[in-house]
Amino acid sequence: MRISQKELEEIVLWARAGSRRVKVKFKGYRYMVSISRYVEALDPSGRVIAWTTAFGSRSPQDVLSSLPVESIIVEEGEQKTFTTLEDLLKYAKIRH
Repeated sequence: MRISQKELEEIVLWARAGSRRVKVKFKGYRYMVSISRYVEALDPSGRVIAWTTAFGSRSPQDVLSSLPVESIIVEEGEQKTFTTLEDLLKYAKIRH
């Protein structure tokens, strides 16, 4: 699924506004993407690492669009789990 720059910006704004944290895990890939106040790369233990270490020169929307998603966890007091970016965008009311 392709995600646009505008949709990624809207996810960041949505996460900031609700004090949410979104973690995206990828199938067969050891690093994750974290979206809260910023878009960051996480190592397997959940620590923030340099984006270039995890994903090289790829942009965040390229990473989200090209790697196969294993799960998406939204932390907002309670945890919600999704299996696709489409489901996350619908939940955040970014796509209908």
